[in-house]
Amino acid sequence: MFAILGGFAGLLYGYDSGAISLALPSITNSFGLNATTKGLVVSFLLFGALPSIVVFTGLEKKIERRNVLIIGGIVFIVGSLLSAFATSTAYLMAARFILGIAAGVANMYGLIYLSELAPKHIRGLMSSLYQLSVNVGILAAYGVGAYNLPTNDWRWTLGLGVIPAAIFTIGMFCSPQSPRWLIRDHQVDKARRVLKKVRVSDKEIEGEITDIQNSLKTKEAGLKELFGTFRPVLTLLFVLTAFQVFTGINAAVYYAPEIFHNLGLANASIIADFGVGGALVISTLVSLPFIDRLGRKKLLEISLGGQVLPAIALCIWSNNATVAIVSIFLYVFMFGFGLGPVFWSYVPEILPLKARALGMGVITFTQYLFNALFSLVFPIILEAIGINIFYFFAALSLFAVWYIHKYVLETKGRSLEDIEKYWETKEG
Repeated sequence: MFAILGGFAGLLYGYDSGAISLALPSITNSFGLNATTKGLVVSFLLFGALPSIVVFTGLEKKIERRNVLIIGGIVFIVGSLLSAFATSTAYLMAARFILGIAAGVANMYGLIYLSELAPKHIRGLMSSLYQLSVNVGILAAYGVGAYNLPTNDWRWTLGLGVIPAAIFTIGMFCSPQSPRWLIRDHQVDKARRVLKKVRVSDKEIEGEITDIQNSLKTKEAGLKELFGTFRPVLTLLFVLTAFQVFTGINAAVYYAPEIFHNLGLANASIIADFGVGGALVISTLVSLPFIDRLGRKKLLEISLGGQVLPAIALCIWSNNATVAIVSIFLYVFMFGFGLGPVFWSYVPEILPLKARALGMGVITFTQYLFNALFSLVFPIILEAIGINIFYFFAALSLFAVWYIHKYVLETKGRSLEDIEKYWETKEG
C-alpha cells in the first residue's frame, strides 16, 4: 500500500506533465501562443519545481518525508484548480509554476520515501513504481486531453488533476513514516513499529536498525562535502541526468502533437500521443521484473542503445505517418524500459545516507533545470531545424551507452550501507 501511495506522487507529476500536450493546441487558439510562449507555458511547471526543491531540502531535517508529501498534495490541488480557471497566458504560467512547486516536492521526496521503506531485495522494483506511476499519469492525461480536444475544453483537461491529488493527499495521511528519518530523529521504537509492517522477520528489522544507526554516527554531509568527498558519485549522477534529459524524451512527452503538426501529419498527432503514453506504461511494466534481475547498469545500456535506430528512422522517414508513429513508439518504449525507471531508483541508491537528502535535492534540482531549459527552447529548435534534432538525440544516446559501460557502478543486490562503504573506500 505504501508503494502505491508513494507512487501516486509520480502519477500527479505525470498527469500534469502529460495534460499540457493535447491541451496546448486549444490553449494556443485561446491565448494566441507562439513558439516562445508555448515553451514558457510548458516549462513553467518545471521552473516552479526549482525553488521548492531548494526550500524543502533545507527543511529536510525538520519535516518528515510523509508530511512533506502531504504538503505537496495540497499544493497540487491548488495548482490544478488555478490552471482550470486561467484567463490569460500569464495566469496559466503562474498556475503551472505553483504546480511545479508540488511536482518538485513529489519527485524528490516520493523517491526517497519509497527507497527508505522498501526491502533491499525489491528496492529497485519498488522505486520503479514511481516511474510507472508517472507514465500512467501521462497516459491518463492523454486520454482526457484527446476526449476534450475536439471541443477545446482544455480547462477540464488541466483541472481534473485535482482528483488524483486529493486521493494522494488523503492516502498519505494513512501511510507509515520513513523509518530512516525516525531513527535519525531518535524515534527508534516508532521506526521499529513501522518496519514490522514492511519487513518479514525480527532479525531483518534489528539488522536494518543497526545498519542505519551505524550510518548515522558520522556527521551529515553539507555542500562542501557533497562536492568534495562525494564528488565522484555526484559527477556520475550529473552526467546521467544530462543523458536522461537531452536524449529527448520530453520532446515526445510534451510536444508530440507539435512534432507531427510540423511534419504535416496533424491528423496523426492524437495517435502519436497515445503511442507515447502507451509505450511509457508498457515498457515500464515490462522492465519491472528486470530491474533487480539484470541490474541497473545493463538496463541503462539496453535502453539508450535501443533509442538510436528509432530516432534515426524518425528523421529519415518522417513523411510517412506509419513509420513516424512506430518510430516514436519504439524510441519512447526503449526510454521507458531502462533510462526512465532506472535513473530515479539509482539516484537515491547510490548516494550515501548522510548525503542522500542533500544529494537528491541537488540532482532533482539539476534534472528539473535541464528539463525546463529543454522544454523552453524545443519549440524554437523545432521551428528552426525540424525533425533533424532527433539525429542529435541518437548520437547522444550512443555516447551514453559507452559512458555507462565504462563508469556506472552496479547497485543490484547491495544494501544502501554497502554502497556507502564503496564510495568511502574509493575516496580513501
